[in-house]
Amino acid sequence: MNKRNGFTTDTNFLVRSAVIAALYVVLTLVVPMPQYGPIQFRFSEILVLLVFYDRRYIPGLVLGCAIANLFSPMAWFDVIFGTLSSYIAFRLMERTDNLFIASLFPVLLVSVPAIGTYLILDNSGAFIAMLFSFMASEFVMVSIIGVIIFKILEKNTGFMKFITDF
Repeated sequence: MNKRNGFTTDTNFLVRSAVIAALYVVLTLVVPMPQYGPIQFRFSEILVLLVFYDRRYIPGLVLGCAIANLFSPMAWFDVIFGTLSSYIAFRLMERTDNLFIASLFPVLLVSVPAIGTYLILDNSGAFIAMLFSFMASEFVMVSIIGVIIFKILEKNTGFMKFITDF
């Protein structure tokens, strides 16, 4: 830790948070999949599982989500509600001891922006379809693909030491 001007900063934490935020943004913007709209296959969402292993990933992921959402067609809406739902999911994820259960919180909380969309659309049929597509695509990316990837990576002691040794 470095102490400067009466403030304590943890350089390692700041660098990791910045790298995670940047990685989230780059994966959202570069991977050729639908990233915005009712069907979102954000490969970057797999990174949210890092919170299960160490809650110190929360600031970087929240920042990355907010920045990535600036590029959404509904930028202000996604920045506020999408980022808020991610933050709430992260706070719940850090409280569980099961990776799969932790992966379900982002799936369930994707309903926060969907409820906001409902208020805009004021159409229950469109809302139900949009909510289902949000949750289904989040489930595929985080709870299926993400959990499988992290279960494989858990067997690599070097990787586990890297992500947990802040």
